[in-house]
Amino acid sequence: MRTLDVTIIGMGACGVAAFAEAVARLRYERDTRVSFQLIERDDPARGLAFGTDQPGHRLNTESRLMGLYDHEAGDYRRWLEAREPLEPDSVVYARRSEYRRYLNHVLDRALADAREAGIAVTQHRDEAVRIDGNPARATVALAGGGQVATNVVLLAIGTPQAERFGDLDGKPGYFDFPWPSERLAKGIARDASVTILGSSLSAIDTLMTLLDEGHEGPVLMASRDGMLPRVEIPSPENGYERRHLTLEAIHRRLRTRGRCFSVVDLVRLFRREVEDLVGHAVDWRAVDRRGGDAAAGLREDIDAALSGDEPFQRILTAARHDATAIWNLLRPLDRKRFGKWVGPHFATMRFVMPMVNAERIRAAFDRGQLQVRGGVVDTSARDGGGFRTTFENGEDHDAPVVVNATGTAMVLEEMREPLIPDLLRREWLMPHPVGGARAHRGSGRIMTRDPASPRLYGVGQLLNGELRDTNSVWFNVETAARAVDDILHLR
Repeated sequence: MRTLDVTIIGMGACGVAAFAEAVARLRYERDTRVSFQLIERDDPARGLAFGTDQPGHRLNTESRLMGLYDHEAGDYRRWLEAREPLEPDSVVYARRSEYRRYLNHVLDRALADAREAGIAVTQHRDEAVRIDGNPARATVALAGGGQVATNVVLLAIGTPQAERFGDLDGKPGYFDFPWPSERLAKGIARDASVTILGSSLSAIDTLMTLLDEGHEGPVLMASRDGMLPRVEIPSPENGYERRHLTLEAIHRRLRTRGRCFSVVDLVRLFRREVEDLVGHAVDWRAVDRRGGDAAAGLREDIDAALSGDEPFQRILTAARHDATAIWNLLRPLDRKRFGKWVGPHFATMRFVMPMVNAERIRAAFDRGQLQVRGGVVDTSARDGGGFRTTFENGEDHDAPVVVNATGTAMVLEEMREPLIPDLLRREWLMPHPVGGARAHRGSGRIMTRDPASPRLYGVGQLLNGELRDTNSVWFNVETAARAVDDILHLR
């Protein structure tokens, strides 16, 4: 019988999903004796996204897509219904603290199943700081001084904090990250003027923290594009069959034209899909909200979500299972162009906010507490205290408090994670030209220039350039399952 030692670094949603999938398979695949080392520096089954207790921090995806078992996206919904009966067609964006209870439920069940099946599991409340070894055997050094011996390492490091605005670190009134939210709740006076850097979902979470704490001072969201996420419609995954933005159509274009599939082609197919769905031509210049009136756009989005008349989400959600395959058909140059030309629009249409948060933001606009501005150039510390944010039109905005909510780290050099610099130096991680690390698209096996490197796998934001929806739980559950499949069948 083969023996295999597997180490998972990071036991947030990705790590728990991978471990639960591995245990489920090993209960009926008995040709391999596997042991697990689970390393997490904080509480397991928590992570940054779900470690919050703020009532305003809710899931940005409806409950039916948040299950942690592969091919069982509805498992979380069933878990919710077992705790409290729900209307069959109700739309639920649960509090993240509630989802954390589900994560713990899945982890506890996997640990119990492992014990019953005789699978050895050791949990480490520690931080992994270095990996050494070779393809046959590796060691993971822990900050507390211990070492873990292993055959293979799965890097499930979640969403690393980004190294940005380093010159502001340590300045009074500067918060380098929205998490943990307790820092903001305890460290920002209720009447303070606050600048939030960013206007995407991280910025929304920051605003929810302030509002939960009864913040009364003015708040400015400042970003490059000045666009808010759109408002999620009920059950966007149901009820639409694509005709143009399909893998079949894209492959047919590749085969018959004999040239690459470009970001221009992608945008044209998306526009055809939208116009086919709405039944008329669309003024695409009017759709461009960069630098526009964010409050007016939010009101339009709330009305559209309430009426269900919102084609962008329905199409992009319907295409979600093909998104990575479509992404992989683009050349690296076109992926970069996507990020520059289309990325902000895609993000606001695909990664949306629940109605309950949208209503709170609209109320903040209505009472004059909130502004959203695009065209930000820089934020710097002022002599004598406070911060100045500068905009393209030459205007400045001063505030005593700044929160960096610019979102997740995309490139390896930005990721504030102790393992990454050393792995980069030894070329055991290779930067993908679009972001994250190079890896095998199907298995998540990390690619390296060193044939003597340990066997490393990745899941989640670490592979954001190679894959596409790495900030979506349902997608990370699928990729974790593929990584587990490859790991358990190593020869």
